[in-house]
Amino acid sequence: MTNKPKPFINIGPGQIISREMQALNWKQEDLAQILGLTPKTINLILNNKQGITIDTAILLAKAFKTSPEFWLKLDQNYRLRLNSETKEMKETEFKAEIRKHMPILEMKKKRWLDFDTKSTKSQIKAFCDFWGIKSIHFNMYSEELPFYTRRNDDDEIFTAYYSQTWFRKAKIEASKINVPDYNKAKLQKLINKLEDFTLTKEGVKAFIQKLEECGVKFFVLSHIEKTYLDGASFMSQDNPAIVYTGRHKTIDSFWWTITHELAHVLLHLESKKNFLDVLDFSEQDNSTEENEADQFTAQVLKKNEIVNEHRKLRSRLSESSLKAIAEKLNISEAVVLGILQFSKRQTYRTKLNTYKYSALENIPECYFKG
Repeated sequence: MTNKPKPFINIGPGQIISREMQALNWKQEDLAQILGLTPKTINLILNNKQGITIDTAILLAKAFKTSPEFWLKLDQNYRLRLNSETKEMKETEFKAEIRKHMPILEMKKKRWLDFDTKSTKSQIKAFCDFWGIKSIHFNMYSEELPFYTRRNDDDEIFTAYYSQTWFRKAKIEASKINVPDYNKAKLQKLINKLEDFTLTKEGVKAFIQKLEECGVKFFVLSHIEKTYLDGASFMSQDNPAIVYTGRHKTIDSFWWTITHELAHVLLHLESKKNFLDVLDFSEQDNSTEENEADQFTAQVLKKNEIVNEHRKLRSRLSESSLKAIAEKLNISEAVVLGILQFSKRQTYRTKLNTYKYSALENIPECYFKG
């Protein structure tokens, strides 16, 4: 015959006092007189309906030859166990776990989620709907991220969790977009002409349209706190998807980010890998894939040629010399300036920044997904 596990019993100070009284053959009246408390108070303590105060703990210690700490700790543990099973405590636990894994208030402001902030049930439903699950759990969050990421090293757990949340939203939005079949050869030809699109503001819209013709999904999805993301690339069904967050919204950052993600599309996505990226012109990442993407981007945007032309200048960069470099290399002044600034060859405090207009203002509204 197997022994069945017994149900857990939460023992409080009242049960211990009753046992001691029974061993000493004391009645409630005896204990009330010994401690100098009313019979009503003794009855409440024996039934664990009144907590043990410091004064009471001292009296009990004297009466039963124990320490005050024994009674205080016994009462504290009893009440902690008692309260940890309440509905309110469970709701607090759920709400804390949800916020640990995703910034739901920020997501509500972005209209990614819709829920009642005063209702735990509504928040749990919003979480489950977002992940497409029937009951709440956090198994989808993993230390082994479903993507390669170059990210901030601060708050690593939250950064990882929030990045996974952002990636889920990106995958959802990408699944709603329809484009033609992916044509890698056509995309390569488009990238070979990318520099031409940098020359005018209208080039942003025109390039995005050409991307779609190549079978590449493109959209703007703002980053969420502690993700520090600038762009991402991944496969959505049978099409590559590129996401631009607009965290660095200037046009030079746009072209670097988009070209970097296109490098992943051409070089790495066929291996079914996903990439979430932070803007970086340095080519100093430890990841082979990131280094390859940086080198590809530097080549397309003529980083080395820009730096070499700057070295030839006998004076600091002026508007005329900026235009001269841009015209010689057939690439926009903003890209030239951005690369020189990120390469620490030109200060960020310069009147030339007027060439670095906002990319977001030149992307049609239909591409913004939140």
